[in-house]
Amino acid sequence: MNFKYFMWKLSVGWYEHIPILYRWYEHSIKKEVLRHQVPQHVAIIQDGNRRYAKKLGQPAEQGHLRGADTTEKVLEWCKELGIRQLTLYAFSTENFKRPENEKKALFDLFKYFCRKARDDRKTHELRLRIRSVGDISLLPQDVKDEIALTEAVTAGYDRFYLNIAVAYGGRQEIIDGARKMAMDVKNGTLSPESITESVVDRYLYFGAETRSQVDLIIRTGGDERTSNFLPWQASGNECAIYISAPYWPEFRKIDFLRAIRAYQIRERDHRIKLAVSMLKMKRHNGGLKMDEFKSGLASSLKISLDEVEAIIRHPIVQRELARAS
Repeated sequence: MNFKYFMWKLSVGWYEHIPILYRWYEHSIKKEVLRHQVPQHVAIIQDGNRRYAKKLGQPAEQGHLRGADTTEKVLEWCKELGIRQLTLYAFSTENFKRPENEKKALFDLFKYFCRKARDDRKTHELRLRIRSVGDISLLPQDVKDEIALTEAVTAGYDRFYLNIAVAYGGRQEIIDGARKMAMDVKNGTLSPESITESVVDRYLYFGAETRSQVDLIIRTGGDERTSNFLPWQASGNECAIYISAPYWPEFRKIDFLRAIRAYQIRERDHRIKLAVSMLKMKRHNGGLKMDEFKSGLASSLKISLDEVEAIIRHPIVQRELARAS
């Protein structure tokens, strides 16, 4: 980091370098975030481990070790905020091209994490279910064994979900699912007419046991790419994407809270725009029936009537209501 960049970074976020002010700022954002609905499924592309290590003049393996510490912290933050499902992009199919020593270090980390998670009292107190998402057949046998054992130990838990995307490729997931559906159509256990979005879900890596749709994807390290991550689960779900500049080992609670806050602002804007659009349509089609409008908005957004009332109270919606009356 050159001196000019360091001074710029210090000037725009000077309060983050003073511990007492940083804690106050973090607490303020957390209070603001908890006043609104939090996403129920957050997915993270954990990018920047190698660049972080390079910046410090260390081997890539050290970056992955520091990144593993961040992973444990993020799990705690999800619990604090009430986020029920977290999916982490730990190892893509493209990562098999990396040097052997780096792959071995990553596989050793996976095994260590699996063993630690099984033995950790918090896993069982939280009723945390841990699952792998990807083509596990591509992994070394000892890694597959650790994953299988961890999945078996936590299989009965249903309060929080941690999905580890390992040997994962989004396009390959869709191809694998299509092949399975084609086989079932061929042998007569699935009819083409019965294929819906929920049926497709069952044939993908997530299966039908948890909510596969993702509300928010966070990418660390500053790159504005989704890298073939969860294309089916993010598409058609109004999924928000938040790019965070810090590398994964540097990712802080305040960065996580900012991502959640950005999601909430986007979600509120989306709901208000949809409410206004529905009001305009009803005005042009011959008048407004309030009960019908409320139930339609609740159905479209999959929210409660109390949340609908909060949207209706917004000044922009109130102005459109006055025109529609």
